[in-house]
Amino acid sequence: MAESTINTYFCRKPRCLDDLLEERRQGPVRVQVERIIQLTYEQYQHFLSHIWEGMPFFEAHKRSTYCDSKGVNHCLLVTARNIRGGILVDCQGYNFARYAADLPDKSILDLRSVPIDHYEMKLRQPRNQQER
Repeated sequence: MAESTINTYFCRKPRCLDDLLEERRQGPVRVQVERIIQLTYEQYQHFLSHIWEGMPFFEAHKRSTYCDSKGVNHCLLVTARNIRGGILVDCQGYNFARYAADLPDKSILDLRSVPIDHYEMKLRQPRNQQER
């Protein structure tokens, strides 16, 4: 898997997409995407507003994300089909996005040899009063 240097910022414990858009903090960051997590468009929109929550797709890969001794961030790319960008996530052993960075255009990364996981995450639906 190829290492890339991109201009971004890894935010610690982000709550939503707005937390990742701090342009004044952006600088060169070395990243290596270990796996692509591809969601449906609806799932991806849910993820963007609930980044801090534990997600089932992080559980299987939480140990493969870290920052190595050379300063390379080994991370997951959470995205959706037909979305230009995505979110880079470093779980650091947790099942949530402990560190995350906005990636406006994933075409700047060499992702040819990166495995892709497709997830069918069930979104929480509000319970009806009658169901209780």
